[in-house]
Amino acid sequence: MISIPVSHRSHARIRRFSLWLCALGYAALALGFAWTALSGHRNAEAILKDAVTVQAPVQLDRIDEHRRKGRVSHEYQFQYRFNVDGVAHTGTFATSEDNAAPYLEEGALVHVAYSRAQPARFDRLERLQSQQRLGAVLGRLSVGILLLGVLAFVVYLLLTRKLFVPRAPAAVPAA
Repeated sequence: MISIPVSHRSHARIRRFSLWLCALGYAALALGFAWTALSGHRNAEAILKDAVTVQAPVQLDRIDEHRRKGRVSHEYQFQYRFNVDGVAHTGTFATSEDNAAPYLEEGALVHVAYSRAQPARFDRLERLQSQQRLGAVLGRLSVGILLLGVLAFVVYLLLTRKLFVPRAPAAVPAA
């Protein structure tokens, strides 16, 4: 890794700046995580408050292949369609190769819940139910925020201990 030697005074400034930068980045991302998790919860609550459930046929849309470190994984993209009062609605979801088997069967169906007042607000019932449970949402959010804190700390250490390093004192010539 590249190391940039800087004076002790500059290193102290870089440490302070990096601390603020990582703290602000952590706070912004943590708020973004919380906003996303809680808005998903509110959306699930709103839909399930006056939900109508239907079964919709599932169709394989495409398979995405991902290669990483010599390993190949597949992500299955599915699509489902249902009608409400003559208006067609289409939804999509993705799942890993391990979880795709039930949706690949002939005549596979997915349970969909939509809001009676706003049929355009819909999602898979199992997903809405997992987002509706506030305890589960807060548990996942806590783990995410904790891991984000570890990541911010690692970035801070990389910036202040590996990228920018204090310059070694100059060797004093012997007289």
